[in-house]
Amino acid sequence: MILSTELDNSNILEVTYPLPEKIIAELRNQNWQSIDQYFLEAERPGGALFEFLRNYLTFESIEHIIAIRSAPSDEDGIWHDDGSRILGFTISLTEKPELITGGELRFKKKNDKEWQSVSTRKLGQMMLFKTGIYGFEHMVTAVTSSKRIIIAGWCS
Repeated sequence: MILSTELDNSNILEVTYPLPEKIIAELRNQNWQSIDQYFLEAERPGGALFEFLRNYLTFESIEHIIAIRSAPSDEDGIWHDDGSRILGFTISLTEKPELITGGELRFKKKNDKEWQSVSTRKLGQMMLFKTGIYGFEHMVTAVTSSKRIIIAGWCS
């Protein structure tokens, strides 16, 4: 159940997730294993991400991936709805989003032809978005210059 009135009245909500300085340092060192371990711990009940997201919705579990998309070999994603997951989210790990061309996160109601588009956000910005159980789908466009690094996650 969505607890945030702002998210309930929309399909997306942008908030700031407080990334620890240690994770920012690990990002600069490209220590993906350490970053992944942080998020594995943070998504458990009582963890920082779990408790942060509890302000926005009721859920039982979180899963995530580190998604790195870069030019020139990136391709457009496909429209999808994340199945039975309650909510999707991204947390930007991109330090210089202004250098990125492409990599837009797009959202729309299923079967609509028009969508909302969100460019890659600055480090620590989180996008929460409704999934297929609410009738929405999303996709990411190809990154045509630079590199887009995000945590993609889902609440169930």
